[in-house]
Amino acid sequence: MSTQTLKLFYKVSKLSTVHSGSAHYSVVSANNQNLCETNSQSTQTQLLATDAQASTVTAHAGSQTDIAYSPYGDDSLPAAHQILSRFTGQIWLPPAIGYLLGNGHRLFNPGLMRFLSPDSLSPFARGGLNTYAYCGNDPINRVDPTGRFFRGLFKRFNQGYSYQKLAPRLNEASPNLSKNEYNALSNSIKKRQLRAESKLDGGLTNGLPRTTEHAFDEINKLDQQRARLGLLSRDKNGRFNYDTTHLTRELHGHIPVHAGPTSNLAKKILSSPTTIDPSIPEDQVDQELLERLRRLRED
Repeated sequence: MSTQTLKLFYKVSKLSTVHSGSAHYSVVSANNQNLCETNSQSTQTQLLATDAQASTVTAHAGSQTDIAYSPYGDDSLPAAHQILSRFTGQIWLPPAIGYLLGNGHRLFNPGLMRFLSPDSLSPFARGGLNTYAYCGNDPINRVDPTGRFFRGLFKRFNQGYSYQKLAPRLNEASPNLSKNEYNALSNSIKKRQLRAESKLDGGLTNGLPRTTEHAFDEINKLDQQRARLGLLSRDKNGRFNYDTTHLTRELHGHIPVHAGPTSNLAKKILSSPTTIDPSIPEDQVDQELLERLRRLRED
C-alpha cells in the first residue's frame, strides 16, 4: 500500500499550509480570522465568510458553498472536500478526519465529539476531569484552539478590548475609539494604576530600588495615558477622538487676536456695502471687487 507524506506548516499556533503528495493548500488569515484559501489544483481563490466563532460558513470561488455545523463541529461538507478552513477557523485534515489542535498536539474528531488522545492536563489541572472531552462538553460557549485546555468564547473576543491593543492608539492623531473601547481602556488604565501604586508601596517598604523605579515609570506612563484619554470627546459619528481646538489651547494657550492697521484695512476694503444699487451692471461690480483685492495684496 502506497503512503503519502503529510507536511504541515504553522503560522505561530495556527495551521496555515498543508502539503499532501503533489498538492498543497494554504489559508490566508489576519487577526485570527481566515480570509481566503488557495490550492495548487485550482487557479481560483476561495473567499471565506466566518461567524462569531470564526467558523467558515460560506466560501465563494465562482460559485458559493454554504457550510452548516453541529455544536461539536460536524459539518455538511464531504470529508474530502477541498475547503479546509472550517470549524472555529481550524484546518480540516481529510486524511485524519479531524482537526489537529495545538500545533499537532491532539486530534479532535467532530463526528465522535471527542479527542482521540488523553489530555496531559487532566484530570487535576486545567484540562478538566474528562481527559477526552472537547471544551468541557460545552462547545457553544467555549473554544479550545490549543488542544490542552478550553477558554470562554467571550474572553477570546474580548482580547480586542485589551490594553495592549487600545493604549497605543492614544498616540495616533485620530484614536477613533468606540464607546466600548473607550470604557475598556479607561478601566484598564485604572486597574493598572492601582497595581502600580501597590508595587510602589512594596518597593518603598522593602527597600527595592529597581522595583520602586519601575513602578514610578509605570505610574508616570499611565498618568499620561489617562490625561490623553481625558482629552477625547465624542464626535458626530459617536467615536472618541481628540478635540483639535482644545488641543491647540492646551499646547499654545489662548491666542488673542488684536486689531491692527492691516486687519482694519482688510475689513474696510472687503466689507460689502449695506445696500446695492440694482442699476449698476454686474460686470462693473466684479471689476470693483477685483480692484479691491489687488489693492489689498499691494498693501
